[in-house]
Amino acid sequence: PILPFVHWNTTNPPKELPADFKPMTEAMYKELLWHALLRGVDSFVMWCPDPEMASEVKPVHEVYAASLEYAAFLDKGTPVTFDVPEQPGTVVSGLALDKKLLVRRTDFGDTKEPVEITVDGKAIKVPRLDGACAILSVP
Repeated sequence: PILPFVHWNTTNPPKELPADFKPMTEAMYKELLWHALLRGVDSFVMWCPDPEMASEVKPVHEVYAASLEYAAFLDKGTPVTFDVPEQPGTVVSGLALDKKLLVRRTDFGDTKEPVEITVDGKAIKVPRLDGACAILSVP
């Protein structure tokens, strides 16, 4: 099993942060969790101090609860993407099962056009999804 440790809040932040520092939002943290699931992790291991417990459990629980809709893909699907852009851009993760593909696309820009990924040698166009998963057919 693949069980990464996850933690949203910075437990011991430095006294001085860079001027351009932007903390990860809860929405982006949830996107990170979704992409991890769609790249083959089996579960998450979470550690945090007691005062942070409620805020740390909430996004993980929400992603787990929503992922139950896709249990067959998570249980039996095969990850199809592992690429991570060097600069913020578009990230696509997916699990293939039979002739279907469960995908999630997160854009760190204003790209509206579909992006193309290759699954089993076939080009699949992934539309902008804005915080949602989609099930696409694989020809």
